[in-house]
Amino acid sequence: MATGAAPSPADTARSATPRFGPLYRGWLLTLVLLTAAFGYVDRVIVQTLAQPIKEDLGLSDFQLGMLSGLGFAILYSVLGLPIARLAERHSRITIISVSVALFSGFTALCGMAGNFTQLFLCRIGVGIGEAGVQSPSVSLLGDHFPAHQRGRAMTIMKLGAPVGSFCGALAAGWLAHHYGWRVAIMAIAGPGLIVALLFRLTLREPERGMCDEIPPAKGERPPSFSAVLKMMWLRPEFRHMIIALALVTMGLFGGGAFVTPFFMRVHDLPLDQAAVYIAILTGVAASAGFVFGGFTIDFIGRRSPRWYGLLPATGVAMAVPFYLLGYWVGDPRLGLFFQIFGGASLFFHQIPTLVAFQNMVTARMRATAAFVFFFVSSLLGIGLGPPLMGFISDLYASMFYAGDFAASCSAQAMTADCASASAQGVRYALMTSMVLYLWAATHFFLASRRFTTQNELA
Repeated sequence: MATGAAPSPADTARSATPRFGPLYRGWLLTLVLLTAAFGYVDRVIVQTLAQPIKEDLGLSDFQLGMLSGLGFAILYSVLGLPIARLAERHSRITIISVSVALFSGFTALCGMAGNFTQLFLCRIGVGIGEAGVQSPSVSLLGDHFPAHQRGRAMTIMKLGAPVGSFCGALAAGWLAHHYGWRVAIMAIAGPGLIVALLFRLTLREPERGMCDEIPPAKGERPPSFSAVLKMMWLRPEFRHMIIALALVTMGLFGGGAFVTPFFMRVHDLPLDQAAVYIAILTGVAASAGFVFGGFTIDFIGRRSPRWYGLLPATGVAMAVPFYLLGYWVGDPRLGLFFQIFGGASLFFHQIPTLVAFQNMVTARMRATAAFVFFFVSSLLGIGLGPPLMGFISDLYASMFYAGDFAASCSAQAMTADCASASAQGVRYALMTSMVLYLWAATHFFLASRRFTTQNELA
């Protein structure tokens, strides 16, 4: 703006909008990370304790997949939209704090379940609580950080997943080994209630579009969901990225649901040792992938928007050979080594995709755009991935067993032949899932070709 010129309405709006200081924004990021961490612990606790739950309740791999997948994702997906729309109009601080308290309470109830049906219903309750966390959190961060810093901010939020997985897997494995899986689940659920209280009492709701170049007009109402979806769907890069996201999350969550059984069945590790492997795998791989993807996209995305597709395409394609080696080698430590590299490469896709969706929309659309990201991840990734992987695992196991595997090999009567077939089933199911990653990488690459320097993200 030239010296002496009258300020524009956007400049006036920005100067009148209060800014939160670095200490406050640091505290916000800390609580958002903790919220995501406890949410992820409560989400994956059944995966970590899959084998003892299977043995205690007499479940099949398909039922385990239902608990890890659809049991969580059903209402998580259905309620995500109305909560996202609510977050466009009302306090996101209140919505998030109530939701954290809800999913922590339902997780504790999971430890009291006596059969598959009860545990399935409790998992649905966890999904209800989780539905109110992700989209409002993304929208909240979008109002505290400008576009060129959102990759870093989203990285901190997404680091809650590996932090939660690492700490949760270690704690759950140790507690379950000494006190049983029920005590482990109930003990881990408690601290989430403290985080919910801190979120509600120490944070304030910001002005919408506080860090945007053109903030929304005062009193501006958010557009309808169909209008937001239509605006995004008209962009070919969005269409390719949403397909890629669906495919990669199906493989990610489907495989994640059976990594603990993989190490226990294929490499004959006890639960507490397998939990350490999972903690290292998820903690190191996801953290490295999130940090590299999030910080890198802030840097290279400003030079060319094509990197919002190229970086995920490269990472997802690189993951395939590392994972195949990790599932095939006979030494569990070497297998863990390869899977860490595969996981780190795979997670390159998350932050660039999430930030691309946020940058495509304006301040009054952010929670809705985040809902689209998490809806696809949850309904197709979490909802369909684990049951599909469990079905394929049971199918392969029946091929490796001379007889009727389903009738002869219950969790309570696992002979040596049954155990061998079950181990081969989960190994080949995980290797088969690599087809999803190759397919996803193709769509990320096609998305990158539709971004142009003239057509920057909005």
